[in-house]
Amino acid sequence: MSVGRPTLYTDALCERLLTAMRAGLSVVRFCREEQISRKTFYEWVGKHPALSITFDKAKDECEGFWEKWLVENLDNKNVNSALVKLFFANRFGWHDKTDSKIEHSVMPHEEWVKLLK
Repeated sequence: MSVGRPTLYTDALCERLLTAMRAGLSVVRFCREEQISRKTFYEWVGKHPALSITFDKAKDECEGFWEKWLVENLDNKNVNSALVKLFFANRFGWHDKTDSKIEHSVMPHEEWVKLLK
């Protein structure tokens, strides 16, 4: 026996999600438009394989939307570059630095003395 309200999930949500994220909407904004909580949305992603697959594609579509916007606005002096950088870093994990590993060894003092003699 099921307890609580019946689910509002339908397969039509997949197409609405893809359309919204292709237009650059975040999950938060999509959930607001659909009048569902993020918690509910992510529960549905975990329960419904079609939504899970669509969500993976929709995330790529959304990033592509914003990457296209970025390329189109590279020379726009009215764009706040610091805010854009923060947006892409937080939203898509973009970073301008890569970690580099520098390996070195420390020579014992006695070895330095031998080299200097």
